[in-house]
Amino acid sequence: MPWTLYRYILIELIKIMTMVVVMLVFVISFAAAIKPMSDGLLSAGAVIKFVGYSAPTMLGFALPFAGAFASTLVFIRMASDNEIIACSASGMSYAKVLAPVAALGLVLTMGLFYLSNFVVPGFYKSAAQTLENDLMSVLVTQLDQNRPFTEIPGFVVYADSATQKEAPPETGASRYIRLEGATVGEFDNQQRVRVDSTARIANILLFQDDEGSRVTIMLLDAMRYQPDTGELEYVERLPFGPVPLDTPFKDDPKFLSWPELRELDRKPERYDDVKESKTELGVEYAVAQLRSLIFQQVRADHGREGVRLSGKNQEYLIRSPAARMQSGGIRLLARQNLPITVEYPADAPLRRMEAQSGFIKINPPSYGGLEPSASIELFDLRVFTIPNTEALTEAPEGSLPPLRWPEPVIESETLNNPIEQLQALASDQAAISPNVSRAQTELSNNIHKLGRKIVSQLHVRAASAVTCLMLLLFGSVLAMHLKGQMPLVVFFWSFMLAIVSIIIIHTGQNLATSRDTSISVGLSVLWMGNIGIALASFVVYRKLARN
Repeated sequence: MPWTLYRYILIELIKIMTMVVVMLVFVISFAAAIKPMSDGLLSAGAVIKFVGYSAPTMLGFALPFAGAFASTLVFIRMASDNEIIACSASGMSYAKVLAPVAALGLVLTMGLFYLSNFVVPGFYKSAAQTLENDLMSVLVTQLDQNRPFTEIPGFVVYADSATQKEAPPETGASRYIRLEGATVGEFDNQQRVRVDSTARIANILLFQDDEGSRVTIMLLDAMRYQPDTGELEYVERLPFGPVPLDTPFKDDPKFLSWPELRELDRKPERYDDVKESKTELGVEYAVAQLRSLIFQQVRADHGREGVRLSGKNQEYLIRSPAARMQSGGIRLLARQNLPITVEYPADAPLRRMEAQSGFIKINPPSYGGLEPSASIELFDLRVFTIPNTEALTEAPEGSLPPLRWPEPVIESETLNNPIEQLQALASDQAAISPNVSRAQTELSNNIHKLGRKIVSQLHVRAASAVTCLMLLLFGSVLAMHLKGQMPLVVFFWSFMLAIVSIIIIHTGQNLATSRDTSISVGLSVLWMGNIGIALASFVVYRKLARN
């Protein structure tokens, strides 16, 4: 075996590949840091650390291009210096000349596949942790400059001053910030401030573990504005959260190691989309369950027994001669001389309302809760004091404050149950509630989509690793075939094939995760890039061998 020649080829390939990989990796890593840096999520000092953690994650993109470039330069120079002709004259076939390239390609393929499945995901997490840790420093800086901070999802925070301190060990937090003169606003679905609270002192704690990073906010001696009543409420301790932090590295299969992917396949509720769908199913089930409970109680004993609902300070007793289910709630109807009545307090009523019609709207739970509430609107309303029979006031319509069922509608641990148990629990309501049925379908679809994402991600990693071997061989064969051309011309074709291959791989991944396409079709497309490079290499090699 011509070990001297092989050693020479390998040294040249590895030397050029190393230089190109280092350059590409750090250029791409710095480009990845530009957006979080421009968004204010990274300080100047944290950029270097972020780039260092991001660099290994870019190997999957850099190695194929570096391999194509290195093999092109090495073999076009050997062909130009007639070293390939000398090897042929000594009895070596082109296959033997390409043996060290194939060996290096196999080593790189196996190494890249191992790195992408077991090493690189750890660097993704370190990069994300750098973002989250520096986010707290950015929070302190912005608040000290009297600027609001909006990077905590669902909230805007403002304070007169902020101080970062060592977290008390008993809290288990990794970072701790103390605010003075704090204001916290809660956003609604339209990103408008729905509720705002103020406090003399507030604490912000950052928690980090394998499940991700979360922030809790605790206001002390707080004043909270209630939009439902338009009143200010004093609360001694007002907590918010825990709120999961958004980072560029979500709990996505492409950022997880092989063991984590297997664990995610067994426990899909850890995935963000599935977790949100599971929570949505729990919420819709709670809403449907409360509607059923109220409807059954309203209709009990032909409406004479009534239903008891709890307000902020007292219970209300609602009676309705007739009722029927409607989308989003219950329609209340009077009959002949029997009006709808509302008495409060329920045990010793002092006031009674009478109405000719009404509607009970079931509201989903508030942020972080599981108990839905009921809002009641009454029409053609009269209000009496008991036992008087003359109405104090009359109005075309009126409403009651949000009311709740006296007991928990569903158990607090319901959302922690396995998905199969929650779906079985919600099956009865799914038959009569379109929202529950839709939430069940959405949850099943997201679990199925997650399974396809996991399979396609493993194939993407394998195909990307194999691309490195394919481009090394193609660049070498093409350089020997086009020995009279400039190196950049030869590399252009290798570069174009690399681009096309990456596009095809990710196109196949998108098809494999799409509901409209069979996963087998998507995986077939995913591998077409490597198959195309292999066929191109074979055709060029046959032409080369004939000469």
